[in-house]
Amino acid sequence: MNRQPKLLGLDIGFGFTKCLDGQRTVIFPSSLRRGLPFPGSAGQPAEGGFDIALEDGDFRVGDDTGAAFLEDFARRPERLFDTFGKYLALTAIAAFSEQERPLHLMIGLPVSLARHWQELLTERLTGYHKIGIYQPDGCCVRKNIHIRRVRVVPHPLGTFATLIMNDRGYLRSSPYRESKVVLVDIGFRTTDVMVMTAALSGNRGSGTIEMGMADGIEAIAAKLGQTSAPPPGLRHLLKAIRRGFIRIGDQEYNLQPLRDTTYRWLAAALGDRINAFLREDWDLESVLLTGGGAADLAEDMAPLIKGEVVLIEHHQDPRLSNAEGQLRLARHHWGATGFCGNTP
Repeated sequence: MNRQPKLLGLDIGFGFTKCLDGQRTVIFPSSLRRGLPFPGSAGQPAEGGFDIALEDGDFRVGDDTGAAFLEDFARRPERLFDTFGKYLALTAIAAFSEQERPLHLMIGLPVSLARHWQELLTERLTGYHKIGIYQPDGCCVRKNIHIRRVRVVPHPLGTFATLIMNDRGYLRSSPYRESKVVLVDIGFRTTDVMVMTAALSGNRGSGTIEMGMADGIEAIAAKLGQTSAPPPGLRHLLKAIRRGFIRIGDQEYNLQPLRDTTYRWLAAALGDRINAFLREDWDLESVLLTGGGAADLAEDMAPLIKGEVVLIEHHQDPRLSNAEGQLRLARHHWGATGFCGNTP
């Protein structure tokens, strides 16, 4: 039995929960409902969702259909972290747990909430847990999860890690290691702003803006709600917005003009808030845009933000930028050589 700990990067966001180990990735909407919708429905959530069994009952996780379109977690973060955080984390890491092999988690949270919630999440997650995952045939596969170590960091620190570390967690040559930069992580419900000076974070100019891609998606959904049929679930609407069209009933709608107008408005609103955060940081060398909404808003936002704006692109899915970096941080922190201060 392999007793060496498995290292995971786990990102709990207001829109999506992401987890990876360098070989496999799990991503699903950060939604959870107690109980299964109806008898015999186990194993049948939307793609990316899970039906799980815990000691205090059954839950449907990550399935946005049949629930409120968007829950206002950003303005009531206790609902996400106090009520749902443990369950979302256990669901995400269950796929990586094998024969109670110990897990070390590097968890990313929004900047303004990381310090507040780190003690609670660490306490609730550390130790042994039992979880059942319902399969499509209705069978429940039971797993015993052993979480040995937990560390909580602000979301943008993950993206910064990918800029200054290789995938093994060793520091590498990077112009950002000695620069003063700000990371702007445009998420689903929130946008995190984090100033880094010579690879050290500072409180001034850093924080969380309660605005993200959901504000634009809600506006688009409201317009679609004026049609004769209700808009689809979140996952399908996101795909439709990116495609530029959607079919509701027997009618096809061109979303591109509405999307472009909405994104310009959102970019302008966010740009004003970001500039307010950075009004005293006149010596910034770069503004680094990251997160799931960065590519959607970068073109409209770049002319509005003071300083050189750089879009940090991701080879697979921009929503994974922080989780991937958190895995590098985990390897850096818990690797065979401890803190890897030197490039190999």
